[in-house]
Amino acid sequence: MSAKKIAKKKAKPATKKRAKRVSKKTAGPARKRKLPRKEDVPGYTPGLPDLQKWPEIAVVLKVRPFYSGKDSVPFSRLHARGFRDPADMRNPMKNEFYLEPAAG
Repeated sequence: MSAKKIAKKKAKPATKKRAKRVSKKTAGPARKRKLPRKEDVPGYTPGLPDLQKWPEIAVVLKVRPFYSGKDSVPFSRLHARGFRDPADMRNPMKNEFYLEPAAG
């Protein structure tokens, strides 16, 4: 066997160079932007139960950022109010979410 072949067998395999991690351009802004909470809705009373389920009603009312279609409305139009529910004896008042009419 030649000296060249013996040197190849004895040599340790070279480690592969890893590419530098590049963060995605969309990952940074998405982490900074958090979804709004129901406590952020004007008129929401924290002690009362909700009449509708929070994220689902935001999708039904087509509120951004929960709904991203072309007919979505800004989050600032979403409001809550106390709603009297006479059928429920344990919790007669509940939070109800609704959309403010568009200004203009």
